[in-house]
Amino acid sequence: MKKTTNKGNRYFTWVLRILLSLMIVNWALFSIDVFQKEQGFWNILVGFLMKNIPVFVMIFILIIAWKRENIGGMLLMLGVLGFTIFVIALSGQMLSGTLITNYILHIYFLGIPFLIGALFVVNHYLLGKK
Repeated sequence: MKKTTNKGNRYFTWVLRILLSLMIVNWALFSIDVFQKEQGFWNILVGFLMKNIPVFVMIFILIIAWKRENIGGMLLMLGVLGFTIFVIALSGQMLSGTLITNYILHIYFLGIPFLIGALFVVNHYLLGKK
């Protein structure tokens, strides 16, 4: 008996994995500014680890999505929603300062990972082999 799986389109799965990996690398690049001569090793290490908390979470989610893309996609969407709530609570408002700049940044940092998570779920349930 042939085992039927509901995994999704293999090529689309690889595209989503690569997109999420590129997003993780791009987010990690924002932590380079902690490397300054004036600070000591421990301050640099703590700053680097603090700035990369979302990166570590996204790496963990990518590992889960590698095997179970529906769960990984849902976790990614929930993580983005949690990060959005955190940003709103921290700043008091979603769009402060220049409207256009912040709108583009919020779409980039929150919209693209949410879209990738949604596409993981869509790929699993709609494009999978039935």
